Amino acid sequence: MKNKFFTVLLCLYSLTSMAQNITITGTVTDEGNVPIPGVSIVLENTSTGTATDFDGKYTLQVPQDGQALLFSAIGFRTIKKDISAQQNQVLNVRLQEEITQLTEATIKMERRLKVNKLNIKNLEAPMTTHTISAKLLDQMDITNIEDASKSIAGLHSVNRYGGFHFFNIRGFDNFVLLYDGIRDERHTITRSAPVANFANVERIEMLKGPSSTMFGHSALGGIVNIIRKKPTNELSGNFKFTAGSYDTYNMVAGVGGPLTDKIRYRFDAGIGKTDGWKDVKENTNNMSLHLDYRIDDRNKLDLYAQYNNDYYGPDTGVPGTPDGKPLAGINPETNFANPNDYLTNEKTEFQLKYTHFFNNGSTLTNNLSYYDDSMDYLMDEVLFYNTTTETFSRRNGPYHFNHITKPLSNQLDYTFYFDTGSLKHKSIAGTSFTYLDRETIYGDIVVGDSELDLPVDNFVNPGVRQVTPARAISIKEYVTGVYFQDWITFSDRFKVLLGGRLDIFSGTYDLNRNPIGTPPDTFSDTKTDFSYRVAVSYQPVKDFLTTYASVSSFFKPTRSQDTRTGKLFIPESGYQIEGGVKLEETDKLNVTLSGFYIKKNDLIIGHNSRSQVESATSTGIELDADAQPVKGLYLKLGYAYTNAYFDKYTPDPGTTDLSKNKTPWTPEHQINSWINYEFDNYFKGLGVGFGVNYVGKAYQNPSNTQSLPAYTVMNGTLYYNATSNVRIGLNIENLADELYFDNSLSEDDLYYYDPAYASEQATHQIYPGRGRNFKLSVSYNF
Repeated sequence: MKNKFFTVLLCLYSLTSMAQNITITGTVTDEGNVPIPGVSIVLENTSTGTATDFDGKYTLQVPQDGQALLFSAIGFRTIKKDISAQQNQVLNVRLQEEITQLTEATIKMERRLKVNKLNIKNLEAPMTTHTISAKLLDQMDITNIEDASKSIAGLHSVNRYGGFHFFNIRGFDNFVLLYDGIRDERHTITRSAPVANFANVERIEMLKGPSSTMFGHSALGGIVNIIRKKPTNELSGNFKFTAGSYDTYNMVAGVGGPLTDKIRYRFDAGIGKTDGWKDVKENTNNMSLHLDYRIDDRNKLDLYAQYNNDYYGPDTGVPGTPDGKPLAGINPETNFANPNDYLTNEKTEFQLKYTHFFNNGSTLTNNLSYYDDSMDYLMDEVLFYNTTTETFSRRNGPYHFNHITKPLSNQLDYTFYFDTGSLKHKSIAGTSFTYLDRETIYGDIVVGDSELDLPVDNFVNPGVRQVTPARAISIKEYVTGVYFQDWITFSDRFKVLLGGRLDIFSGTYDLNRNPIGTPPDTFSDTKTDFSYRVAVSYQPVKDFLTTYASVSSFFKPTRSQDTRTGKLFIPESGYQIEGGVKLEETDKLNVTLSGFYIKKNDLIIGHNSRSQVESATSTGIELDADAQPVKGLYLKLGYAYTNAYFDKYTPDPGTTDLSKNKTPWTPEHQINSWINYEFDNYFKGLGVGFGVNYVGKAYQNPSNTQSLPAYTVMNGTLYYNATSNVRIGLNIENLADELYFDNSLSEDDLYYYDPAYASEQATHQIYPGRGRNFKLSVSYNF
């Protein structure tokens, strides 16, 4: 009898215990009603939790006395939802996109691709990140990387020869450009390359400082990650037409949505055409297709393809003085380039990405990518100007090359979570492999009238040139990397990031420009490097104030030869020490103040004649602050102070000692600001914006004998949201119509060897920035 009594009690207890648990199900979406995969859902003050699947769905059993669930994901505000009900329930949640302290407007952070590769909140992350949001790109009608970069403090964009872009970040020109997290190797070989228009671009992310542990070699100044538009669950699309000064026309269109229950798509296309400031013409055309195939709730394939075919007109700049002013009698708006010169860029790109999402929240991702890129370039680069006869010539004749780059890469990442005692870990382990096939063909050119002395105000078309392929160089390189990062939570206020990466380089090089058809003169080289990152994050005021510090390293293999010895240069290396403070108050205030110290060893300098500096140092302070004090008003301020210089340089006999000289293309001071106000009530839908950009004096060559003066440019916008779908916008650049010069070719870039004409050769060719111009746009979104 007693045993039966205890059995009944046990059954009643079990039934009671089961009754005390409730099941909560739901879907987590963003403000656009797009499901968010990988959202962490945790019962407050417990370790009970789960994560959403690829459709943003979740199921979680919790006790009836549970008080609240915490929903968190990268790029979104963490929110708390009460679950005081005593029965099973459906709880659908919409997360608000996070405000970054480093952008003009609300960011739309990508859930599946993180700039730091780990699910770390921006406020907690012990690193300096920037995002230029889709909203800002639209407000300012930004369609290219050069204009976008002006909104990031400490980043100085350089654009020369008509379409070759590169960045100087924190005093150095070593950076890595990514597309959806995949490296564009062109910039790591020749530093500069064209960048396609922004027809399919959602936003731009930037991570400052050495990032080799996450993204591989050559990332000293940082990484720039271009995020492209993704498929959506519901039918959506956009169309925008822009017309403006210099006979400029741009049209972009995109559409996406479901094809079947398991397949979603996104198609984008863009056409741009302009006669250009100074008659530097440009035509850009691209299209892309993204297919998202959800095999089941835990497995997904993404296929991405893009094609662009772009033309950039020639621009040699105008002859200038060493301090960056046009020579007397020169009209800075004159285009001195041969109108038959050109830069064309044709690129076909493919990405295939597989993702598996485990029940425990860990993720396995494999990304296979390939692109075929051709840059064909022909230009009379060097100008000669006879001040006596006021005539000019192009006595060097044209210079031609065709870079053909074909990298195949694969990246495998496994993101997982585990505990060691009271410590909680978010970790990523991965491996990458890249095969780089690069060939450059140099052509012989039948020259027209390049050497004729022509009046400055009446030069003529010298005729079409014929290019015959003549010489070639090649690079075939294998890079294998293995890496690991661990985000360790000691408490809800104190966290540590540890990272390491081992890279092995093996290459075969033919760099002597031998005639096509002759046996190659190849040699092989192998290098190994270990990169690291150690960082700490501490919140004195939880969820409002973070202090952080980090040290990280950098490595860049060399693919160029010392012109004095014919041998490969020593690989470049270095490290950064950084500290900073972040403040964040939801939808009101975001501030980041950071300071850094960078040491770079064995940096390569020069263009036509190269050498190596033993070391260089860069120190600086950066401030980014944005605020929304009242409804409709947005304020943003960015400031960067950079002091970058060569430490030690052992010159050859008869050459200049560069020690303590400033590094080229590094303004000491940079300021960008923006204020935007959207009216309510009587003028609802009307918006106005105004911004100021200041760039300080910047030396243009290592010897510091040539520079460009400081300048200030003011821009504005006026727009009207006619409906929730239709927007009309007017953007005006350079409101004051200031004459300024933002790029140049220095004596380091220009060359000629005939002493008879040395006095006529331009040794500093400067590029004037655009005068006052406008763009009027109409857009429709659905």
